[in-house]
Amino acid sequence: MKENFDRKTGIGGSDATKIYQGEWYDLYLEKIGEKEAVDLSDVLPVQMGIHTEDFNISWFEKQTGIKVVGKQVFITSKKYPFMYCNIDGVLQEKKALLECKHTNAFSNEVKTAEKYKAQLQHYLMVYGADKIYLSIFFGNMKYGLVEVLPDKEFQEQLLAAEVLFWHLVETKTPPPDFVEFKNFDIKLKEFNDGRQIIPLLTRESTS
Repeated sequence: MKENFDRKTGIGGSDATKIYQGEWYDLYLEKIGEKEAVDLSDVLPVQMGIHTEDFNISWFEKQTGIKVVGKQVFITSKKYPFMYCNIDGVLQEKKALLECKHTNAFSNEVKTAEKYKAQLQHYLMVYGADKIYLSIFFGNMKYGLVEVLPDKEFQEQLLAAEVLFWHLVETKTPPPDFVEFKNFDIKLKEFNDGRQIIPLLTRESTS
């Protein structure tokens, strides 16, 4: 992570996952400073992933022969400055990225790629990459590697959701507790003057 970067100033990869999963209200409270982010310093799986990251990168290079030329690369979107990502590895292979994970021994490549789908597509979208490799340790007995390509339809949905979410943050407009991602199954349209049409949330009366 970029030194002294304030996560409240934008949307990162883990935020994209929460938006995809519908956890808007809690994330909104974090972004406006009314709720502290969950402390992960004592969460063993998270800390194991952090501390095995360098080894994961070395193992990826050894298994694939692909050189990692940049580690912990922080970038923001030129078009949407509130979108950022902290990429585990930028590869020698043109427009290719690397994301490292250390998960439980009972998972598999498909489940892990699906679990982190929004994060991976967020990185691909913000960076403008052609692919991202997901390098995975399963427990201490298995290694897996997945190549993930851009999903343009999903990225359009994710972009629409992130634009709306950040609009709510900037205007201090609380979202519902849960927002279905399928609500964003439309294309984000733009006018020539740069204004955007974004989907609006509706609240059903409970009375």
